Amino acid sequence: MARNSFRRLGPALIVIRNAGISVLRVPFRSLFLVRGDSMRPTLRDGDLILVRRGLEKGAHYGRGSIVVASIVAAEMPSLSGDNSPVTNVKRIVGLPGELVRVSSDGVVRIEEEPLGEPYLDPEARAAPGPGLSWLCDGNEYFLMGDHRADSGDSRRFGPVPAANIVGKLWIRLPTHRLLSRRSSHRAGRNS
Repeated sequence: MARNSFRRLGPALIVIRNAGISVLRVPFRSLFLVRGDSMRPTLRDGDLILVRRGLEKGAHYGRGSIVVASIVAAEMPSLSGDNSPVTNVKRIVGLPGELVRVSSDGVVRIEEEPLGEPYLDPEARAAPGPGLSWLCDGNEYFLMGDHRADSGDSRRFGPVPAANIVGKLWIRLPTHRLLSRRSSHRAGRNS
């Protein structure tokens, strides 16, 4: 049933995408399907996200921004051994030139100051492990998932060059919620 609902939703997404370009004049060109739970509770498996590509000349991504980045699979040991890029959705935690420390209890510190992260679920905040530090070069960002215990991120593959960031989250379409409501409504009606 959910598959049929998704087919019906497809043309609407194309209309939304085209409307965004022509009416709102927002330069996004990419629609991504979220797979996995590494960004819970902010993004969930099955959400569709519209991404605004690139930055204006001289601009930078801000801390807390959710971005899509392209990571070479060889840099992520959990993936297959080929060198094809893997697309990840993560949150920017560290900015160019900053020292990022993740303590053994999962607390993130920027230049020794604890980072306030109100978007994290308290139960998923800490990902126990060794305390480690990374220095972001002048064009690198440190990316982490919101569900720290279930996220392959910069703690595993290091800071990400700005050139590998595809774009910034512009709109989230919680399709998993739309599809589950539609399915449960139909299931209730058929009972």
